[in-house]
Parts: sequence; C-alpha cells; structure tokens
Amino acid sequence: MKLEMKSIKHSAFQSQETYCYEGVVYIDGKKSIHVRNDGVGGSDSQWTVGEKMDYSLLKKVDDWCKNNLPKWKMSSDGGDAEEYDTSFEMWCSEQVTQFLRRKELKRFLKKDINFVEDGELRFCSYKGVRQISGVHLNHFKIKAKDKNRSIEVILNDLPFEDAFKIYNQHCDKEV
Repeated sequence: MKLEMKSIKHSAFQSQETYCYEGVVYIDGKKSIHVRNDGVGGSDSQWTVGEKMDYSLLKKVDDWCKNNLPKWKMSSDGGDAEEYDTSFEMWCSEQVTQFLRRKELKRFLKKDINFVEDGELRFCSYKGVRQISGVHLNHFKIKAKDKNRSIEVILNDLPFEDAFKIYNQHCDKEV
C-alpha cells in the first residue's frame, strides 16, 4: 500500500496542542481519505471519499500502518521510552511535520547559506540580502577556506531532496 498526503493546509496560529491542519490521503494514487485536526489536542477527523463512509477502509489503513511502518518511542516521565505502533493518525501527523519542514528549508535556503560544520547544522546570513545568489555562495566558500573551517556540506549546493534529507536528520536529532 502506498500512502501519500496531498493538499495539506496548516494553520500555525490555531495549532495549540496538535497541528491544526487538513489534507487528503491518496492510497496507491487514488484519492481516498480526508483528514483534519482542529489543533486543540483532540484526535484527527477522518472520512472516506465518496457518498458513503467506508469505516473498513479506515481500519485497513490503520492496521497497515501499525503492521508495516516503524515503531516509535516516547517517554512521558523521563524514564525508559516505551515503544508504540505507528497508527494512521500518527502517520498523518508525520506528513504534516514533513510538509512544514520542507517549507521551512525552502525559506532558509532562499535567505541564508545553510551548512553542516562539526556535525552541526548552521547558517550564515548576509545583512540586507533577501535571496542568496551564487556570488554569496562563492564569497562564503572563499572565506571558509581562508579560515580553515571544516565545512562538511553546504545545503544550498545540493539538489533540494538531498538537502532536505540532511536537514531532516538534523531536525530529528533535536527532538
């Protein structure tokens, strides 16, 4: 089963305890499930596409997620982390997280030089610059080389998906 969430709309100002969002889940390329959360800590609302609600489809997708997606760990009291199945609702939340991270990285790549140095994700801004250009990147590389900085990778130099993978790994380390 291939799941994909599209048409994600997120409201930051209404997100309190959970994401306030809505989206459409496609199963194997077919528009199948609408999802929404009001952002106040409750569960997602999920309903199938079509005239009649298909609860069996929601259960099938939830079971598939629990049986096929990696488990996740969490500790609510600071003790040993407990392991949990990834439910369909948890998968949806992760899709919103990925959507927001993509938007964030696009914004960062536009206005800053983003790089990994000594295993840490860092950035360099140029005062008054709204869009980083090749001139800024070349200037940064020359200055970094002159100062013998150990820059492992510059995200602005990578294809977006490669940069996003690195960015995501660093975001996950912080959680």
